[in-house]
Amino acid sequence: MHYLQYACIIWLVFGVATNLRAQTPEDPFPTADTLGILGPNDTIPPNLLPPLDTATLAADSVLTDSITVQQEGDIETTITYDAEDSIKFDVINQVILLYGNATINYGETSLQADYVELDWINNMLMARGREDSTGQVTGKPIFKDGGEEYQTEEIRYNFDTRRAYISGVLTQPEGQGAGYVYGETVKKNERDEVFINKGWYTTCDCEPGEIPDFYIQSKRLKVVPGNLVVSGPFNVVITDIPTPLGLPFGIFPMPREQNSGIIIPQYGEEQRRGFFLRNGGYYFDINEYVNLTLLGEIYSKGSYGFTVNSQYRKRYAYNGGLDFRFNQQRVDPDSEDSEVARDCRIKFRHDPQARGVSRFSASINAATSTYNQNNPSLNVQQNLNTTLSSSVQYSTAFRNTPFNMALSARHNQNLLTGTFNVLLPDISVNMNRIYPFQNIAKRRTGWLAKINVGYRMQGRNEFTNERVRPPTGIPDDQITGYDPILGDSILAINGDNLPQILRRTETGMRHTIPISTSFNVLKNITASPSFNYEEIWYLNKFAYNDDDPNNIVIDTLQGFHRVNSWSASMSFSTRIYGTVPFKRGGSIQAIRHTIIPSISIGYTPDYEGVYYDNVRIGPELDSISDPLWQGRDRNLINVPLYDERVYRAPNAGNAGSVGFSLGNNLEMKVRDKKDTTDAENATKKIPIFESLQLSTSYNFVADSFRLAPLNISARTRLLDGKVSINGGATVDPYLYIPDPLNPRDTTTRGEIFERFVKYDQYAWQRDLAPIGEGNADAMPDFSLGTLSRASFNISTRLQPKAKENKEDEVDPENDVDPTVDELNQLELVGPAFNDYADFDVAWSLQLRYAFNYRRDLRKKVIEPARRENDFAPEPTASPFTQSLQFSGDANLTPKWKVRFQSGYDFEREEITQTNVTIFRDLDCFDFRFDWVPFGRFTSYYVQINVKSSMLSDLKLQRRRVWRDFF
Repeated sequence: MHYLQYACIIWLVFGVATNLRAQTPEDPFPTADTLGILGPNDTIPPNLLPPLDTATLAADSVLTDSITVQQEGDIETTITYDAEDSIKFDVINQVILLYGNATINYGETSLQADYVELDWINNMLMARGREDSTGQVTGKPIFKDGGEEYQTEEIRYNFDTRRAYISGVLTQPEGQGAGYVYGETVKKNERDEVFINKGWYTTCDCEPGEIPDFYIQSKRLKVVPGNLVVSGPFNVVITDIPTPLGLPFGIFPMPREQNSGIIIPQYGEEQRRGFFLRNGGYYFDINEYVNLTLLGEIYSKGSYGFTVNSQYRKRYAYNGGLDFRFNQQRVDPDSEDSEVARDCRIKFRHDPQARGVSRFSASINAATSTYNQNNPSLNVQQNLNTTLSSSVQYSTAFRNTPFNMALSARHNQNLLTGTFNVLLPDISVNMNRIYPFQNIAKRRTGWLAKINVGYRMQGRNEFTNERVRPPTGIPDDQITGYDPILGDSILAINGDNLPQILRRTETGMRHTIPISTSFNVLKNITASPSFNYEEIWYLNKFAYNDDDPNNIVIDTLQGFHRVNSWSASMSFSTRIYGTVPFKRGGSIQAIRHTIIPSISIGYTPDYEGVYYDNVRIGPELDSISDPLWQGRDRNLINVPLYDERVYRAPNAGNAGSVGFSLGNNLEMKVRDKKDTTDAENATKKIPIFESLQLSTSYNFVADSFRLAPLNISARTRLLDGKVSINGGATVDPYLYIPDPLNPRDTTTRGEIFERFVKYDQYAWQRDLAPIGEGNADAMPDFSLGTLSRASFNISTRLQPKAKENKEDEVDPENDVDPTVDELNQLELVGPAFNDYADFDVAWSLQLRYAFNYRRDLRKKVIEPARRENDFAPEPTASPFTQSLQFSGDANLTPKWKVRFQSGYDFEREEITQTNVTIFRDLDCFDFRFDWVPFGRFTSYYVQINVKSSMLSDLKLQRRRVWRDFF
């Protein structure tokens, strides 16, 4: 109840009264001049004034009288007073009476009441309201100090003793959130200590005389200004009904600034870990830039943990925070020999403001692989998230040069499989494109002036704990003498495996120099020639021994190795427009088709014998032993000499190709009936196809498979952008024939599949392929190609239009983002503290349907592989996946809102993760019910809490996390 600290401010009003008294002269009572202005040092003795009895002197036409005082004593500025009705001076009894909306102003403080009385004999000031003809009391005293306002029933104050008595105080303190303090009777002593009888506090909006929906009441309160509040027994009252919720006494610090203090823990029970105390600890307010929070948790079945959270912020410079959580618990709490699981998670964020040419930023999010499994959470999305990533980056630009540099460290982690990859360091140096001939060319828009040169250097060091795959094409079971760098298992993250993880490190550096220019051909065709030089540095090289094809030996040779390559290309592109006009007066005005054709010619030398080696993986084949002989032994494969985890070596084989790309845009111009500015000529554009793209290429110098797969993509929007449609596909134009030599195979994870061989004949040339009787049924009679990938999705978001005229406009001065500390306090309120229920939106609905097809054309899965672990999804043999996701919310009443999120997996024929949330606005309270009705994360959560962040601990909760259902 530290909020009562502000009650002491109301006594500043009595300083005004003291200032009215000013400096006490020798005369018992100062006199008034003809304007009713009191001079604190007036030397006119009262016996020189005309004789007056108890009659009164009414104020003249000047309604606002003022007292101009000398800078002596306690008075520091001008005191003014006025009264709408009258001002009376009882000279004999030495009393000043102010009637009718009387006000007294002194600097930033003011007192307003319907009746104010100053008694100079008894040194008393009294202010109160007056009853009107209906018996209602109006004009009750209102005291204002700066931005704070205090409403009272009556005020009495003694100048000499500096003691006061006040009744019916109602005030709303400033700067500490919404809240009202009320005291039935209040006393103040000469030390400015305040004693409140029958007081209460509430965060509900209320007016004098109103009873709020809830409040915290206490019969006895003592306020020591700037120090603390001491309370007797207090309890919570809801709808004017007392409840047993409370404590026998309370001591609350009340400084205005933020201070360190104890955080009260939460208590409850979990079926798996037992009774608990958690989120309790201490908050350290280190300084205005940094804070620190230490929290702990303990469970009755042996688990415990702690949290270290620190936030920092320097305005106009940087901000960030650190959050570290550690938890140790028994995997099976009911077993005496249970294993102990230790999990931790760390989050770190640093966001600088843009200043100068250098910048350092960081975003770290890492955890042990079993963290989510062993630490139940009510946040379903957090439980479903299986990937974590981090990035720490420093970038700078070198002044007066075209060069800039970026140095970073990156981390990717999969909690489901337990794998992680770390790039440390990842460095790049870039040179902005320069135009060396721009100043010597005759025309600045000519091809010579447009010649530009760039440079980019990238270097990275990558290490991982996941299995390192052998070079492409070599079966796992045919490798012997497996070099340690090619480990075939996922290593656990611990100190014992650190040397092995470091041996799986791959380091490389790549240099790229692009040179290009552009010019126009036949005015409307843009030609863009380019030349690229690339050089890669490796520290490892593979050496293969295939003397025994069933026992291939792979050695790793340490050393410095350079791999360089170059390529050249020329592209031509233009735009073709076509418009079909319609009759005037109709709804459709015209249809426009934009075609964007592009042709590119490229050449890359043959690096097959330089950076690749031939490895035999089976017996030698010829046209007799191989029914699918294509002039080459397919058991003799090309494998790279360098590890391609970091940078891929140049492609094997000559590449003299021509690329084709055709882009399309189709849109329709229609009359806009909603535009009233120019009804006859008002039009709008409706897209039919925003984009329809087709692309492929043909390699003239290749000895086989010259035609590349055809890629198709399309995108459009319907119903004024409310519906979005996307799709794409890849078609391979060649035949894939079942392998007669090795028709079926099995992987180490138990996946069984049929093998197919890519044959150098187009799909529509089926008759030219050597298809046997057993394969005839597997081949279509006619086909334009084999579909390897296809996707289609459609999505929409529907909601009513926003109201054009809102009664309550947002005040930009008050629309301030919450501080870091406020967000931390809100996080303690519930599991989804940032999930705000917007009752201004009556309803909303989001729908998304997704269809995907993906298949490796060289194999057909008959039986899927085994699951990675108990938490991994069940693998399927089907190449199809399709799902429907939907979410939304709706206001059942102006105070009730329901939100939902769910979906359906058509392949597995099951409903996906479903979550239902119900909100109820109870004016001063919020009600929330979260429910996951089925699935792995079945759980529920109920909470009723006070809206004000000042009373974030005043709440009722009931939760059952998903772990409790197993």
